[in-house]
Amino acid sequence: MKIPLKPENSRFTDDQWLAVYESGHNLLVSASAGSGKTTVLVERVIEKIKRGTNVDELLIVTYTDAAAREMKERIQSALQQAITQENNLEQKRHLIRQIALLPQASISTIHSFCLQVIRRYYYLIDLDPVFRLLTDDTEIALLQEDVWNEVREELYGEENSLFKELTASYSNDRSDAGLTDLIFSLYDFARANPHPDTWLNQLGDLYMVEDDQLTHGTLYQHLLKPQLIDILENLAELALAAVKIGESSDELDKQREIATQEASLFNQLLEGIRADQYEQVFEQCRSFVFDRWKAAKRSADEDIKEAAGEMKVFRDQYKNRFQEMKEHYFSASAADQVERMKKTLPLIQEMARVTRLFTQAYTERKRERHVLDFNDLEHLTLNILAQFQDEKWQGTEASLHYREKFKEVMVDEYQDINQLQENILFWLTHPNEEDGNLFMVGDVKQSIYSFRLADPGLFLQKYEQYRDHHKGERIILADNFRSRGEVLDFINLLFIQLMDRSVGQMAYDDAAQLVQGFTAFPKTDDHQPEILIYEKEVEDIDEEDPIDFSIDTKTEGELTMVGQKINELIQSGFQVYDKQLKRNRAIRYADIVLLTPTKKNNADIQSLFKQLDIPLLVNDTQNYFQTTEITIMMSLLKVIDNPYQDIPLASVLRSPLVGLDENELAAIRITKKTGDYFDAVKAFYDEYRNEQRGGRFNQQLYLKIEQFLSQLTKWREEARRESIVELIWTIYEDTGFLDYVGGMSSGRQRKANLHALYERASSYEKTSFKGLFQFVRFIERMQKKDKDLAEPTAISEDENAVRVMTIHASKGLEFPVVFVLDLSKRFNLQDTQQAYVFNERYGVGTDFKDLRYRLRYTTLPEIALKAEKKKLLLAEEMRKLYVALTRAEEKLFLVGSYKNEAAAWKEWGLVSSHQPTVLPADMRLTANSLMQWIGQAMVRHPQAKNDYLPATAVNGEIRHHQATFSITFVNEEELKANMKEESTVDDEQWLERLDQTETVKLTDDAHIRSLNEAMHLIEATYDYEAATRTTSYQSVSEVKRLFEEPDDSGRMAKIDINAPRLSNRYTQDRLERPAFMTQITAPTSAEVGTATHLVMQSIDLSQEQTEEQIEKTIQTLVQKGLLTKDVAKRIRRETIQRFFDTTFGQQILRDHELVYRERPFSLLMDAGLIFTDMEEKAGDKILIHGIMDGFIEYKEDAILFDYKTDRVQHLGEQAREKMLEKYRGQMGLYRTALERILNKPVTHTYLCLLDNGEIVTVE
Repeated sequence: MKIPLKPENSRFTDDQWLAVYESGHNLLVSASAGSGKTTVLVERVIEKIKRGTNVDELLIVTYTDAAAREMKERIQSALQQAITQENNLEQKRHLIRQIALLPQASISTIHSFCLQVIRRYYYLIDLDPVFRLLTDDTEIALLQEDVWNEVREELYGEENSLFKELTASYSNDRSDAGLTDLIFSLYDFARANPHPDTWLNQLGDLYMVEDDQLTHGTLYQHLLKPQLIDILENLAELALAAVKIGESSDELDKQREIATQEASLFNQLLEGIRADQYEQVFEQCRSFVFDRWKAAKRSADEDIKEAAGEMKVFRDQYKNRFQEMKEHYFSASAADQVERMKKTLPLIQEMARVTRLFTQAYTERKRERHVLDFNDLEHLTLNILAQFQDEKWQGTEASLHYREKFKEVMVDEYQDINQLQENILFWLTHPNEEDGNLFMVGDVKQSIYSFRLADPGLFLQKYEQYRDHHKGERIILADNFRSRGEVLDFINLLFIQLMDRSVGQMAYDDAAQLVQGFTAFPKTDDHQPEILIYEKEVEDIDEEDPIDFSIDTKTEGELTMVGQKINELIQSGFQVYDKQLKRNRAIRYADIVLLTPTKKNNADIQSLFKQLDIPLLVNDTQNYFQTTEITIMMSLLKVIDNPYQDIPLASVLRSPLVGLDENELAAIRITKKTGDYFDAVKAFYDEYRNEQRGGRFNQQLYLKIEQFLSQLTKWREEARRESIVELIWTIYEDTGFLDYVGGMSSGRQRKANLHALYERASSYEKTSFKGLFQFVRFIERMQKKDKDLAEPTAISEDENAVRVMTIHASKGLEFPVVFVLDLSKRFNLQDTQQAYVFNERYGVGTDFKDLRYRLRYTTLPEIALKAEKKKLLLAEEMRKLYVALTRAEEKLFLVGSYKNEAAAWKEWGLVSSHQPTVLPADMRLTANSLMQWIGQAMVRHPQAKNDYLPATAVNGEIRHHQATFSITFVNEEELKANMKEESTVDDEQWLERLDQTETVKLTDDAHIRSLNEAMHLIEATYDYEAATRTTSYQSVSEVKRLFEEPDDSGRMAKIDINAPRLSNRYTQDRLERPAFMTQITAPTSAEVGTATHLVMQSIDLSQEQTEEQIEKTIQTLVQKGLLTKDVAKRIRRETIQRFFDTTFGQQILRDHELVYRERPFSLLMDAGLIFTDMEEKAGDKILIHGIMDGFIEYKEDAILFDYKTDRVQHLGEQAREKMLEKYRGQMGLYRTALERILNKPVTHTYLCLLDNGEIVTVE
């Protein structure tokens, strides 16, 4: 299809325009951060629709449900706008039809779409269509454990199998938990593959060595050889850097000679690896010994000593790295390694067999329980779409249906899909590359979900293929419309040095670099990125210092530094550009976000920022299960399940639920000094049950124990009969624990936590697990897997507070000012430290355990795949850094810590003389933190000039790069000094200074005009001041005076808003009686009247109302706790029966199906009709809310009625007029409201006077 010409005034860039209109083949849009990919995707959908495609002929796959909802909303908004602008009638009808089709359009996550496929084509795979989706990770884990326990028991009973050897190889003497972790991990990893069984069958292929020649196979050629080349090239470069420093003086000849010899060795080893001479390299490595390093002479100049020290830094680095290489890659000869691999292969095959058995049993159990998990949805969908026939995979009728239905398949966040999902997409799209209809958009530099088994390699494969127009086309959106140039330049400076194919999985070339697209930011010198380094080396502290301030950890130091910087930004009125207002404004707390790698420091952030008086919004502190009230409740539930658990029992007894102190606990234990503590509790109870002995102390303790045991017996009985939800609520009611915690500090939060436990139990009851024991196990599993429940926050999303979130949570968001915290945190490489590692291409890498001698030996597949895994982990860490930095619109702060400034420059300076732009691969792979990467990427730039390293930047691209930044080192003394400055002036001092200030006479006309203007504003009166003394909401009962008899002019009486009252809302003069008074005195007439109304609402109108029937209704209300017995006694049954004996009462009973009782209503009225002195031009409205006792709705009209329990018999014939005078206005308002609601006339309005039985017509 021909691409239309882009108008000159188009808001799209050329690349965006191309991404909207390009079609006819598969298309990959690589959309950098802030490049408007969602806008492009929505525009592409709209243009497809405008050209005749229906919205339900498109499949749009998003990564989250929230993204799907947003996509639908944006498409609907764009359609509505297009409809408004469209003049062609036929096209307009087409667009309007899309609005109707949108709700059922396929715009969803891949899992939601899979669910639709399964619901429609379940018969193709013989699946019962009635099933429940497993969405709770904890329920899944428990179900897997139960199945595994059964499978494991059967395997232990096998003879002539390797299962016991497998168990011994991956478990310890105490438990076989290691084997459990292995099988579960392998199961999860295999299930991400479209064909898990096939992958498991090939699990040990890397351990098969052809003709025992190590260098001939995939292991060496594709893995070991490239890895060793990277290492040796880096070693040679470091050695040559030391040689170069030594060339500065003849006095360094000895040091230079040592480094030269070692550089020569590294080059020899490098050539040997390239020539596949593994054995020769092995012998050289094992026999080589480093010479003793020669220090500079004592008499040498300081410059010579410094140069010798720099050489030693480089030498130490490559020496240590060489030792690591020798230990890993050359720990054994090729023959020994091949022998280890042969011995390991049978265990790998057994590993695969056991995993297949577990998979089969787990699948059967899910089928029995009619449940599926998310992974099942994907595999079942793939089975529906394609089947293996005639030695090849073929599409089914389902695949054919969707390929014909969908004109285009659009995938958002394509970098985060896996191979299984890729296969599903294949069977939904056109198979021919010539007319491909797959549109993919994403940014591989933001792929940070490997823990969900996302595979960015799929994106990268197409990224490379489509560059050469092979199988599709590639479009790159590089323009960033989010951030200032200062931020983008700094990001580019870092990543042109850090990211390439070897570390990062892709080259950060010109096409990948960020380009500033939004140019309206005002020019300034204040927005360059800042690197803040806390020096954690302890300084001497002045003991006489009056400020009690000290920093115990590096985390506190970093956070204090950040807090002070935030206060500095706020107090200085730092300017940020508001894109909506299109001008600068002063920064607010809500403009700032703190990005953290994990949530572990959230509690510290909350505590420290509270001290600094900085408002904070934390999404999740992950400490719910650590709160006191939840700990107590969980201990109690454990005791109810099994009281013979000493620690939970002691916790409950010591808690406010029982209230024992340590002396009382000791007294119990003295009664029975051995055995379970619960036996001691029972022994104490039995000993003091029938005797008055032991003194007052023991008797008081006995009463507490008696009550506890009584409650425990009751709760244990209820746990067997009732649900967990009912049990927890019973505990709350029996102990008053909810009310108790509500009276503690942070009581509102504590009550919310207890309610959350109740709700969590309710969710648990919906799972396939039942019973208290399983619930306790359920919660313990959540804690073990860090699946904590978040505490509800006391700050709303709209509040002016600093945000705190993880880097993962920040993806897709943007903030004017970003602090990236804890950058010195060591990389989490735990996956490379286990005994095994999985790879989707090469299978498994694992060590070999000699069970006879209980020794572990590394294997080369293990070494190679762990190195590959480390590359993947570090590539993701690099992408996380990219995501974090690209959240910033205007100002970026990078926060870390080092022992001191010298230590930082020493670590960063290892690359200072590196010649190429990209830093050495091995140096990046051996880095231990993001800050090390950042420092090494800055050190060659002119703005990183320092007193510790020579100006050795020789790379022109880095030296002349336009990025700007600053590096600040802060120690505890400086932070302490800042705290002093903030604490210097107390309240009395500033008041004294204010009194001592001199009056200044203004003579400048401009100042005088400003002062006059300020005084005018101060003294100004608000035009609608009367409205401030009213409210926009009133209930009918609060404005009864409005409904009295109209005044002489025929208008309703109004409320005088100038009359004194206690609030800005007109309320009744009398308050409701407090609950405690109703419990100790006789019911009032008003309370009896309210109770009578309740009875009138509750009466069954389908039955004749006799005295017995009315009494039955009243007693039912008493039993339900809705009426007290005292109030029920005072209800006059005869007045109710008399009412139903009237003609109107009989009409209600006769037409009971048309009667509506106790109906709330709201009516919007002009405020001027209700309150005096309201300004007419203000146009204020007031919302009146009330409740009608009842009405009968007929086809053409309605009858309104209201019960009145006022005592009127003593008024005689005047009762009718008095009640009309009192209630005519109110009933008029009810009538008006009812006519508006029903849109039909109210022909009769009645006051039902129960006291005298009269039915009064209201005209």
